[in-house]
Amino acid sequence: MKTFTLIAATSSLVLLSFAGMGTARGQTASNLPMLTKADTAQSIQPDYVLELFTSQGCSSCPPANKFASNLAQSRDDALVLSYGVTYWDYLGWKDTFGDPAFTQRQRDYGKALGAQNVYTPQMVINGAAHSPRYSKSDITSMPLSKSRPKANLSLTPDGKLQLQADVPANYKLSLVRFTPGLQEVAVKRGENGGRTLKIENVVEGVRSPNWTGKSLLLDAELEADQTYAALFHEPDSVEIVTAAVLKP
Repeated sequence: MKTFTLIAATSSLVLLSFAGMGTARGQTASNLPMLTKADTAQSIQPDYVLELFTSQGCSSCPPANKFASNLAQSRDDALVLSYGVTYWDYLGWKDTFGDPAFTQRQRDYGKALGAQNVYTPQMVINGAAHSPRYSKSDITSMPLSKSRPKANLSLTPDGKLQLQADVPANYKLSLVRFTPGLQEVAVKRGENGGRTLKIENVVEGVRSPNWTGKSLLLDAELEADQTYAALFHEPDSVEIVTAAVLKP
């Protein structure tokens, strides 16, 4: 495990900087009915959300990458999201998936969860617990609530992204755009120089639109083979209460 000193953040960042991680173009609507089973046909609601903060420049990360990939491929009820952080780029290899916004997301998780430092690899389960390593039994012992609110993501005929959820307006929303499946990266320099890394469900971007309740309609901004996950967090913490994944 590699650690990096956590830079102090202001209280406005504690809730994952939801207001500042990207801007969302679109509109809201509040006159849609409560979700039914039929409404959720276009997306999946996972029982577990594993967010992995990793770096191509970290020699400790390949085992965590493999664990996350195995989890994603063996359990349909687990959502795995891999974020490339940037603070190890100075070691000789710039992470090709890295984004400063993902580094900030990790810092905000760390502050909210009481971590003294950011580190890689870091796995965050359901926004409620973190560790450099977990077992599958650890993951399955921490499911989201069976009574969690319903949520559904879908694409409209004109290509808009629509989110419907039985979640109050004061909850925080993260819309995560990612490329499903395994990607390989040939690292030429740094701690992993000469290795080919395999990373699952690479995150491409995060938006934090204001959730006003019931429904949200946004420009999808999807490129080929990408999809979205919606994560709803408790208003006074970073714990995830429900999630939905748009079927690729």
